[in-house]
Amino acid sequence: MATTKASARKAEARRADWSLAPRGPVSGTAQGALALAAVAVAGDLATVSPLWGGAVTAAGAVATVVRSAHLAHPPAGLLYRLGCWLGAGSWLTYTLTAGLWSQGAWVALGIGALTAGLLSPLGRPVSRRASGAGTGRALVLGRTARVGEEWERRVQRVCRVRVSVTDVREWPTRTGYDVHADLPGAGSTRAHLVTAADALAVDARLPQGCGVEIAPGAHRGAVVLRVATVNRLTQNIDYPADHRARSILDPIALGEYRDGSTAAVLLRESSALVTGQKGSGKTTTLHALTAGIGLCRDAIVWHIDLNGGGMSQAWLHPWLEGDSPRPAVDWAAATPGEALELAETALAIAKDRKKSTRALKIKANASLMPVSPELPEIVVIVDEGGEALAPTNRDARELREALEEIQRIGRNEAVNVIVSSLRATQDMISANVRKQSAVRVGMYVQDEEELAFLFGWNKGLSLADLPGKGCGFVQDGQAAPRPFRGYFMRPGDVVDAAHAVARNRPELDAAARQVAGQAYATRYGRMRAAFTDLDGEHQEELPARYAAPAPAAPVRPRLAAVPCGPDASAWPDLRDLVKPATPAPAAPSMARAADWPDLLPRQRQPEVVRAERVSAVAAAPASARPLPEILARALEAFEVAGDDRMHSAALAEALGTADALALAALLRPLGVTTLPRAFIRAGTEARGYALADLQAAAERVRSGELEVPDEVAKWPAA
Repeated sequence: MATTKASARKAEARRADWSLAPRGPVSGTAQGALALAAVAVAGDLATVSPLWGGAVTAAGAVATVVRSAHLAHPPAGLLYRLGCWLGAGSWLTYTLTAGLWSQGAWVALGIGALTAGLLSPLGRPVSRRASGAGTGRALVLGRTARVGEEWERRVQRVCRVRVSVTDVREWPTRTGYDVHADLPGAGSTRAHLVTAADALAVDARLPQGCGVEIAPGAHRGAVVLRVATVNRLTQNIDYPADHRARSILDPIALGEYRDGSTAAVLLRESSALVTGQKGSGKTTTLHALTAGIGLCRDAIVWHIDLNGGGMSQAWLHPWLEGDSPRPAVDWAAATPGEALELAETALAIAKDRKKSTRALKIKANASLMPVSPELPEIVVIVDEGGEALAPTNRDARELREALEEIQRIGRNEAVNVIVSSLRATQDMISANVRKQSAVRVGMYVQDEEELAFLFGWNKGLSLADLPGKGCGFVQDGQAAPRPFRGYFMRPGDVVDAAHAVARNRPELDAAARQVAGQAYATRYGRMRAAFTDLDGEHQEELPARYAAPAPAAPVRPRLAAVPCGPDASAWPDLRDLVKPATPAPAAPSMARAADWPDLLPRQRQPEVVRAERVSAVAAAPASARPLPEILARALEAFEVAGDDRMHSAALAEALGTADALALAALLRPLGVTTLPRAFIRAGTEARGYALADLQAAAERVRSGELEVPDEVAKWPAA
């Protein structure tokens, strides 16, 4: 029986097919020409008016345009079909007018049919690829097929783009689905859908907090529409209690996207910018970054916390309480002076690594400096960066310049910066900081303009995608910004992570420690002084090595009558009036980084003048107030040196002060501080003072604008 059926099927297959369906361009052309000739003969015999030929041609052209739009034919196919209708209609109208039975009419029909046959490949419909649209369509069944058809109509209605849905995949969390679609071509790009993401969400009547994300597909002509149907971003997501060691080369987790996948960013080569209004979850995001980076076996974290130390307190708590031998945060700065010291140290390390790691990169055959526990990356996290980086903040200009330079040059040398700010506006964030930040995180804000300033315009971002605090948009490099929910870290979670980080984090490499010098070696003492609550009920004394020296007992001044006159050059040397028993000035406090004028290694300058050669106080007009001796002698030392800048050590030697620290303590009350950048004199690079700053201070003293403190006015040269 089976054999009989098989034989019947073979016989049926061998049977000739006498249907009129075209089997190729040749048969199709021949059938079209014969059909047109038959219509013309019938019209001629029936003496049909030529107007009917024009009417049929117009109707066929309109129908062709409508049908091609529905089937998404390419422009070439539409033009080919219009050409066939216009050519056939023109020939038919001509024969109905001039007559059919002429040699020219039949020659014209043959030439037209031949041309249509040769150009027939232009009219073929573009078939979907078997691996793309065809297979995907076969898998879109049941409810997913209905969803796909709805989104095809929706995109056509909202974006005027006819896409072909190839697949619909539900998220594992069952809170949404992905719609995979192919673009029609003909100039349509993913950008057309990105700008209409909010409109698509409105058209789909999605719940509040849900939206549509437009992501790249398998190729340039494919897109993925991530559609959220349940608002997961309103739920707190605890930070995972996973304190295993990781690498800075791995993505650092910040939270979760709508579909439940991890929102993570790569920070080995990238600086980051985090913005958000008060209470938006910005500091919690910085905690997640600190934990993620701190747990890396090849990275250390430095904090600049100018917001009262709020971000760093929990991370330093185990160390301050004596529960951990070292802090989780390797260096934390809570004052502008300490922050400047930290930033300049990081900048100096980045510059040194450019030359000191040359052999290492050649050995590894890598242009990017390899990081390891022996050579860790340094990540400086700045909380409330608006206090330090605002272009309008002139007081923090040096700190801003140092951090911006780190952003420019520190990528390869594994010194990067993460900056946070309350506002994503031009007056809070400089253009350089924003442009150099490849990773951008925008937490909840009130104004969409701030999101546009941070991420750019026409990105399809809407505040409706952020249900509230703890939510934001994150962008890593060229990827599109995506809404996410940041991990929630309670103080106890931070303390637990701090213990794990302190146990496992690497130490700064020896070469970097040498470059950092005394400022880095003594940082723990200043951190204890800055972050220990000395006003609490249980006060904890600082170790002796960190405590500031006690102030010297006041010495009762000895009055003496001295001859004086309008000529200051005739005044006696005040050093002769001081008793030998007068104690030396007390050493300045070193508990704050601001009290350190220059901590880079330096050599004494051979060409500077010594204090014994400095003349008496420079003359001043009778109407002007006299200059303090320290300022007058400093100006004299610059004049003798014939330079506009002098290193701190050289000027201290010229004035006979105990050291550069003592000199800084005397000049600081006069508004004179060291330059923010080191400079080279006699082959030595170190920080120092500028003549212009001393001259400005002298003018303010002479005019009475600046009152000279007693400890400065009574200073005698040693």
